[in-house]
This record gives sequence, structure tokens and C-alpha cells, in this order.
Amino acid sequence: MKRFWCLLLFSSCTLYQRYERPEIVQDASWRTPLNADNSVDAGWWKQFQDPVLDAMIEQALSHNQDLKALIARVDAYDAQLTIARSKLYPQVALDALAQRQKISDSVTALPTGIQQIFNLFGAIFNASYLVDLWGEARSGAEVAYHQWLSSVEARRMGVLALVSAVASSYIQMRQFDEQIRIAQETLGTRQESLYLAKVRFDLGLTSELQVEQAIVEVESAQIELEFLQIKQAQSENLLSFLLGAAPADLPRGLALSQEFVPVAVPDVLPCELLTQRPDIRAVEEQLIAANANIGVARAQFFPKVNLTGAFGAESTQMNTLFHNVSKIWEVGSDVVQQVFTGFALSGNLELARAQKEELLHRYFSTILNAYKEANNALTSHKIYLEEVKAEKARVDAQKQYLLLSDLRYKEGETDYLTYLDAERQLFRGLLSYAEARANCLLSYIQIYQAFGGNWVLDADAEAIQN
Repeated sequence: MKRFWCLLLFSSCTLYQRYERPEIVQDASWRTPLNADNSVDAGWWKQFQDPVLDAMIEQALSHNQDLKALIARVDAYDAQLTIARSKLYPQVALDALAQRQKISDSVTALPTGIQQIFNLFGAIFNASYLVDLWGEARSGAEVAYHQWLSSVEARRMGVLALVSAVASSYIQMRQFDEQIRIAQETLGTRQESLYLAKVRFDLGLTSELQVEQAIVEVESAQIELEFLQIKQAQSENLLSFLLGAAPADLPRGLALSQEFVPVAVPDVLPCELLTQRPDIRAVEEQLIAANANIGVARAQFFPKVNLTGAFGAESTQMNTLFHNVSKIWEVGSDVVQQVFTGFALSGNLELARAQKEELLHRYFSTILNAYKEANNALTSHKIYLEEVKAEKARVDAQKQYLLLSDLRYKEGETDYLTYLDAERQLFRGLLSYAEARANCLLSYIQIYQAFGGNWVLDADAEAIQN
């Protein structure tokens, strides 16, 4: 008999297949060769050498409200894990009672010692234990555990996205600052040109056409400046939101032209994305949970064995409640086998299988998307590095073009339209050059965002400590 009870208490199996990581594309490779010399992982944004950006990222990790919501969600899944694991343990409850009762007057023959009105006192411990023969409780705990792990990875994905968004928004804000400076200088130059055109017209040296042309150029620069100011305000407001603060004027660090442009990227193989990207790890944990949930669904087809017991005391008098004569106890067990549920059990099993199949394809899709984002970032970064050099060469040529046009116009060797064309091209060239430098930095940020890595774990640890 003792062996039988030990078998019930300690033998348990699970009714789902052991999880094995599905195989994905084996020949994946980077379309753009890596230049991983002197690459870094932890705190990669510090390569920008901008203390203002460093402080903003620290503030975002401490105060961003969406990240705080993700942290709270992990706590909720942790509580659900505790609830799921509680089913693996015996359940004990204390039932204490104190009652005064009256027996109906129609009852004429009362047991000896029992009066028509009497008191009843009791203190009873009730215990029950679900014998997890088929692993339903264990499988449920396994489901809750991997769902909790998935929520942790989702939080880390939030950290990755937040740090990348803060760095990107800061670079874009500095881009608009640089472009606004260029537009303001151009507007000032064009206003001076308008003043000179009016003076020359008043002196009869030029026609009114040049005055109108100068007015058009001034208004064009003004419109461009206002457009950039809108973009600048929007970038500041977005950055304030990411920092967990109300919109306000934000401090600036290095100018865009002073930002260090890194050329090295992390030395990561395509297969390493499976362990470095939190979104891949999160969906894999969901897949593992779905696999364990099949065990829960299968276990419901089998009988449930529940052991019960009670121990305590009952008495009609309080002063005899804890005497030996008042003790009561009981032990027992029950077995429940569902016979017909209208095919609900079959439906639950098919649902669990379908959910696992869905997550399997989502897992593959997430990996392929990671390959896509990483290749996009690497290709963009390589091209933007080349574009910065091309834009710099074009700006130098446009400056020389404007200088020669201005000299020849003042000497009367060319017309005003040639000078205007040179000035317009330089203005657009300077704006494009600033945008190219920003894009180069943004693509560098996108590489680390696409690769993930240990820096996410470090930033996540910092976030949950605040």
C-alpha cells in the first residue's frame, strides 16, 4: 500500500514532445561584407562622444512610460507563473467556525445530550493534493514559465527599440539644427542680395526683373526655414516623449558636423541573430510554451486523481474543543474521468496544435525579418559612407561654382541667373550634405538595432534597477 501512495505522489509524466529548435535557412550570409575592426557592443552609442546623448539614454531607461509598462507586464507574468506552480503543491486551508443553532420544534426525539438550542465550535484543517499523473499541472507550469521568459524578452526588445529611437531622434534633431543654421545663413545672404538688387534698380543699373527674382529667392528660403523648424519641433517633441517628459526645449551636445562617424560594425554571423535578438528569443519562448500547452490539452483526456484529508475538532462547548473527544479526521480520494464533453477536449487539443503551428511560422518569419533588417542596415551604412564623401565633394565644387559666378557677375561677364543657379545649388547641396551625414549615423544605429547583442542585456539591467 505504501508503494502505491508513493507512486501516486511522485510519479508524473508529460504528454508533449520534447522541444527542439526548428532549423532555419542554413546558408544565410551578409550581402555586404562586414568591417568589424575595433567594433564594440556594450554602450555603443558612446562612440558618438556626446555626453548629452549619453544622459538622454540614461533618462529614457529610467523614465520612459512604455518601458515601465513592459516592466510591469513582466511582473504580471511572474505572478501568473507563481499561480501555475502552486498547483504542484498540496493545498491546505483552515476552516474555523462558531455557530448557534436551533432545531425545529417538530423534532421530538433529540439525541442524548443535544438540546433544541445549542452551540457548535470547530477548527478543521482541510488538505487536498492533485496527483499529477499525466503532467497537466507540470505542463501548465512549463507554459507559464516560458510565457514569463517571453515577456522578459519583450521587455528587452522594448529597451532595444527605446535606445535606438532616442539615439535616432537625437541625430535627426541635430540634423534639423544644422539645416536650420544653413537656411538662416542662406536667408540672410538672400536678404542682402535683395537689398543690393533694389539699390541697383533705384540707380537704374538693373531692371525690376532682378528685384522680383531676389524676392522669390528670399521667400523660398523663408519657406524652407519654416518647414525645417516644424521638423525640428516634431523631433524635439518625440524625443521628449521618449525621455518620459513633457515637450520642451532640449539641450544640445555636439553639432552634426562634429559627431564622430564610426565605420566599424559588430562582428556578428547571421546564425548568431537567433540568440542576440530579443524578438527572436521572445517568439521562440512562445513556441516552447505552445508546445508544452499541447501536454495540458492531452492530459485532460485522462482521469484526475485528487487526495483529500481533514483534521480538526468540533464541539458544542468551547472549553472542550481541544480535548481528545472532540477530534475529527477523514482521508479519502476521488477520481474524475470526463466521458463526453461535446468534443470540447478534442477541440482544445486541436487548438493547442494550431497555436503551435502558427507560432512556428511566426518564428521563421521573425528570423527572416531579422536577416532582412540586418542586411538593409549594412547595405545602407556602406552606401551612406560613400554618399557623405560624394556630397562633400559636390559641396566643395558648388562653393567654387558660386564664387566664380559671383566674380563674373560683378565683372559683368555673366548674367544674374547664373549667379542664382549657383547659389540655389549650394543651398540644396549643403542641406543634402547634412542629411547624408545624419543618414550615415542613423544607419550605424540601425546596425546595432538589427544585430542586438549583449548591450541590450546591460541596458535592460539598468532599466529595471531604476
